[in-house]
Amino acid sequence: MKKFTGPLALGSLLAGVAAWGIADTQAVNAQGFYKGKTIKMVVRSAPGGGYDFYGRLLARHMAKYIPGNPNMIVINMPGAGGIVAANYMASRAKKNGTEIAILTRELALAQRTKEIGVRYDLEKLSALGSAASSTFLVVLGKNQPIRTYQQLKDSKKTVLFGATGPGSGSYQYPSLLKKDGFNVKIITGIIGGSARFLAIERGDTHGTANSYESTRKAIKELGLIPIFYNGAPHKALPVPHMSTLLSKEGKQLAALLGAPLAAGRPFYTTSGVPADRLKLLRDAFKAALHDKELLKEAKRAKRNVAWTAAGVMEKVNQEILGASDAVISAYKSGAKKVYVKHTAPVTKIKKKGKRIYFTYKGKEIKVKVSGKRTKVQVNGKKVKRKAIKIGMTCKFKFAGPGGEAKYIKCK
Repeated sequence: MKKFTGPLALGSLLAGVAAWGIADTQAVNAQGFYKGKTIKMVVRSAPGGGYDFYGRLLARHMAKYIPGNPNMIVINMPGAGGIVAANYMASRAKKNGTEIAILTRELALAQRTKEIGVRYDLEKLSALGSAASSTFLVVLGKNQPIRTYQQLKDSKKTVLFGATGPGSGSYQYPSLLKKDGFNVKIITGIIGGSARFLAIERGDTHGTANSYESTRKAIKELGLIPIFYNGAPHKALPVPHMSTLLSKEGKQLAALLGAPLAAGRPFYTTSGVPADRLKLLRDAFKAALHDKELLKEAKRAKRNVAWTAAGVMEKVNQEILGASDAVISAYKSGAKKVYVKHTAPVTKIKKKGKRIYFTYKGKEIKVKVSGKRTKVQVNGKKVKRKAIKIGMTCKFKFAGPGGEAKYIKCK
């Protein structure tokens, strides 16, 4: 064994012991910091709804994984689409790890596009992770010669993608590929995943883009071939991420599309939290999202739970904040919804007026009716959605079958 001799060796040994002692003291301090403390869980919206659900869910289960078992209370802070809560966390919240928040999934995009009221800098907030995520993917038919992402990029033959129309994910993804030089053509007007899968089966189109949750069954039953994914990785999808074969601008646009998927319910704390304390919070956040009781509660509420690491969120945020003006413009044009106007009698009502059915192009379709965003009138007077009755003839303005109505005017 090598012996330490002389003042330099002794100094090195003492420095090592001191460093170990400091690290050990920091760990002990972090472990004991939360005893007797109360942690605020700031929710970016009013009570009720998805953000509030996940905020309260974590508030109920996360504290038991934090040494010291602190109390956790929920503070609802709605306003400006989540900007109010983000500004609070950036400027007024205590920077010691006793305030955390579930913020809007569009946080980075709002900062990049310089929305009115944004005073936070996302890079100065500390991500804990996301409590829910989803995956979007492109699939091709089993009878097509293209079976990989690289083959799609190199294809000399034009690949036909079925899509609902501008504003939909089924349109945005092939549109991105087309802008990035892929030999693809978009066939619009094919409403709904099932109709797009049938179009592939008949040979009318070659592929489509859709959420994994809605495509999983078709992959198994129709033999659809996953080509790439965007959003959160999924263990059942051994395919590359969309950005793998894209240009720099294409990668940035893919990041914009994937941000709400990979970090659908993002949690943050403030800047300035000591590193050891931040690690405790991140570890507790992860542990809570794997807690059996939490998962049972989420299942009863029919809510998806999927942990996304803080590092993944930070990477996505950096890509969005670094996006060029051209990419932002392309994103806005692709995300713009196209509304349809139609007049027809109401044939069916479900979920206390949240879903209204009527005949459109020979088929019974539904539209979603928001209690806040959809303007509802009966005989020229503003009313609540429950005032709509079967048999009323209404004018609808809606974002395609299954989409949300902008207004419903009935008589």
